[in-house]
Amino acid sequence: MKLIGILILALSFTKCASVKMENNHPFKIESASYSHVTGGVKGSYSSTNLIIYFAPEESVDFQKVYFQNRITKAVVEQHNDKQYIAARYKTSFNNRKDLILHADPKKEFGNTPTEEFPFELKENEAMVSYVVGEKIHYVKIENIIKKDRVFMQ
Repeated sequence: MKLIGILILALSFTKCASVKMENNHPFKIESASYSHVTGGVKGSYSSTNLIIYFAPEESVDFQKVYFQNRITKAVVEQHNDKQYIAARYKTSFNNRKDLILHADPKKEFGNTPTEEFPFELKENEAMVSYVVGEKIHYVKIENIIKKDRVFMQ
């Protein structure tokens, strides 16, 4: 029984060790905040929007943003001469595609696999992946500010 416990503990450390954190990035994180956005009509779109303001020191190819057990593509936008990463996570249930579950695997063709969330993060933390050269790097963003819910009309 002890052996099983030791194996589980060892496997949990190997998963965490596969992502190497670095402290010198080609950009500086200035601030980060998120808010929940809800449409005003029944059945309308709802999302969680994460905005990360940064100051680049050189060109950066941002890839993905990992936040609140969700993964999305990092989109770099600009407003009033400030650059930011916009990560928008759809939280609407009415827009999700149903999975086909069947004993015949051919009938399940077209189902898209979900990507496993690789990090253990607090509710106000995110990880951002970016590429320099051909190597993927990660930066952890902590103390993300939660803003008031936005109701669209």
